[in-house]
Amino acid sequence: MSISKRMSRITPDWKHHRVIHSKYPPLDCFDSEDSLLLSELESATNDRLVNWSRFVSKQDLRTGPGWGAVMASFCYPSIGRFNTLTRGAYYAADSVETALREWTHHTAKVWQGFGLGNEVTALTRCYTGQFAQPLMDLRNQPKYAHADNYRPGQVIAEELYQVGEFGVLYDSVRHPGHQAVALLRPPATTSVAQAGHYALTWSGQRFTGYARVEGFQPL
Repeated sequence: MSISKRMSRITPDWKHHRVIHSKYPPLDCFDSEDSLLLSELESATNDRLVNWSRFVSKQDLRTGPGWGAVMASFCYPSIGRFNTLTRGAYYAADSVETALREWTHHTAKVWQGFGLGNEVTALTRCYTGQFAQPLMDLRNQPKYAHADNYRPGQVIAEELYQVGEFGVLYDSVRHPGHQAVALLRPPATTSVAQAGHYALTWSGQRFTGYARVEGFQPL
């Protein structure tokens, strides 16, 4: 019996939220219907987008408004709870606060490494979307919610990806009582939309608070 047949699938009925640093551009070539042509123009500076087929199968390619942020998460893989450097994932959560708690935990490690003091702050951008495919339910399984050991999650995610599954639903480690997802393939979600910016305060060791940034007024 395959691993996917031993597990249950669920399509969460809530809108998912993903937070990224606002330094990343809000649009890329995948936001255009003519993304393949545009990617050729970007090739001088953005080889990962031009070589998207190294990270995403042709059948999973999605283009058009709202797909840039999704596709970028697969073309720029970094080590995570359910992925490695060879395969990306779209991480999201059940609320803005959960997404922020997940983001700040990982970003704090980087900022600590650079020795950034409390004179800096962060500005993040939130994306929201709906689930388009069922996910494998890994909730209430502690081995996939270990604080620092990602290996069990990476192993099962690779196995699930190889048999065509779309992603996993799991317990948020950084916001107990809440849920997060790792989407293994772009078609697991609808296209996404920007849903606000959030400023975060930094103590020199950790992020201590956040606030939604409302519209700017002209000077």
